[in-house]
Amino acid sequence: MSVSIKDVAREAGVSTASVSRVLSGKPGVGKATEKRIREVIKQMDYRPNLGARGLVQQKTGNIAVVVPRGSFILNNPFFSTVLDGIAQGIDQTDYNILMSFTSTQQKKLLEKKSVDGIILFAPRIEELTLESLKKIGLPIVVIGSYVEDSPFPCVRPDDEDGIAQAVQALYQLGHRNIGFINGPLSSMHSINCLNGYTKELNNLGLDYLDENILELDEFDASKATNEISTFFKEQKITGVVCASDYLAVGAIKAATTVGLSIPEDLSIVGADDVPISSFITPSLSSVHVDLLGIGKKAASILLDMLLGKQIENKEVVFKMKYINRATTSSPKE
Repeated sequence: MSVSIKDVAREAGVSTASVSRVLSGKPGVGKATEKRIREVIKQMDYRPNLGARGLVQQKTGNIAVVVPRGSFILNNPFFSTVLDGIAQGIDQTDYNILMSFTSTQQKKLLEKKSVDGIILFAPRIEELTLESLKKIGLPIVVIGSYVEDSPFPCVRPDDEDGIAQAVQALYQLGHRNIGFINGPLSSMHSINCLNGYTKELNNLGLDYLDENILELDEFDASKATNEISTFFKEQKITGVVCASDYLAVGAIKAATTVGLSIPEDLSIVGADDVPISSFITPSLSSVHVDLLGIGKKAASILLDMLLGKQIENKEVVFKMKYINRATTSSPKE
């Protein structure tokens, strides 16, 4: 037999209103009483009826995780690791997670307001406009950079500094002709990464050469291998920084395709340090960031917003740190 809110109130010796306030995070219950109620909830394994509560509060009990361009996202370990962090954060609550991977799904979710809040993996500038997102009228947290001066709280890696660290690491190894493989500049992530690459070249007194930069249409390593192979054939770079580990894996495959040995002929550095980076052969040098922590933080901020809390810090930036592994070495003499 399921435990009701009345059962919890009776066992704790309080009113059902007090139990309801604790469950909804509303004030009006003393700390000692709240502690007692939470202990009873745990002891009795009480689980709120989200459907019934939703009818009363006009809430759905659902949180949407919106991932644009879902066709290849599931293959990208960056997204799957951050998603794991989000899930761990939401698991501590009674909310359900609804995933959205296509524009049709996103339109249905957002227009019908089938959710109480949204965690949005940063869309391209042309995909979801700022005005369209504002019109939704729901709490939104963005993972990754979206647009400058965005009104939505944002949780992201420090891409600019991370890429700068990667360039610096190759420089310290003796590389002076360093290439860069980037995603489309409709992505703020790509813009930040390019800024980091460009600024660090300038800081080190190295020449910026357009031909040393490969801008891809998408962060899709499987589709970009041929394009990267051509890039390696045409350029005489000794080291290359990639805007993601996924692209770096594609770069490793492309390099071997054209007869380059890693790291003897070409050093490769990725970004984000996804879990698989240390397991592939050769293990990938990368710039580490706490991807699980990013997911958990985004979930935490959204949950605070759903409780009506004011978010003081609109942008949470996670620091990055270079990790040296087997894909980097000093260039040949």
